[in-house]
Amino acid sequence: MPYGLYVSAEGAQAQSQRLEVIANNLANVNTVGFKPDQAAFQARFAEAIQEGHAAAGDRSVHDVGGGVKVIETLTDYTAGRLQHTGSDSDVAIIGEGFFQVAGEGEEPLLTRAGNFRVDPDGRLLTGDGRPVLDSGGAGIQLAPNVEWNISKDGFVQQGGGAVELAIVQPESLSDLTKVGTNVFASRGPVNPVAETAREVRPGTLEMSAANPTQQMMAMIEASRAFEANARMIQTQDAAMQGLVGRLLRVA
Repeated sequence: MPYGLYVSAEGAQAQSQRLEVIANNLANVNTVGFKPDQAAFQARFAEAIQEGHAAAGDRSVHDVGGGVKVIETLTDYTAGRLQHTGSDSDVAIIGEGFFQVAGEGEEPLLTRAGNFRVDPDGRLLTGDGRPVLDSGGAGIQLAPNVEWNISKDGFVQQGGGAVELAIVQPESLSDLTKVGTNVFASRGPVNPVAETAREVRPGTLEMSAANPTQQMMAMIEASRAFEANARMIQTQDAAMQGLVGRLLRVA
């Protein structure tokens, strides 16, 4: 493949992946507790170096750049805006920390989405149906049809009793991996948020941290970059066809 076509194709593929990430962010601008992603780019070696047929820095014809590639998708854990709902079952964490909820396996999962609900059996669940855990790792069970509320220090109160919500923080946010729209798994240990730092706001939800205006601007930018690479491919293809045609006429 001609070098120019190769670089342009890599650029178009990278921008296509970036567009997918941005589209997912835009689709979740109204999702409670959603954290937007960003595609991280890195310069790419030429194909011969990538395949191990040449070495970087050997000053050969292959020792040139190979365009760019997406190496990973990074999540921005900046807190989203707070929206007052007035519902006793809604709660937002102020500051650091995540609610701990039950996962499909043995390890619990983490979320900032506090749009809780109580099912007919009295279990406190997240909006997508995951049991909310207490500080001891058990699901929170409430008496059906009995009023309850959540205190500002993160206790579920009902009938004179109180159960502490599990609010934890991973040792590093880089340990987190998305396993759902607004749910995360931690590859490392998590620790309870200190009692002095525990603060929640009842009747409030932390909304998506994806800014629709910024995401639309990023989508326009990525679309134009993709189109520019596509035009470069067409231009180089036309030039190649013209060169081949002239060679055939000479022959």
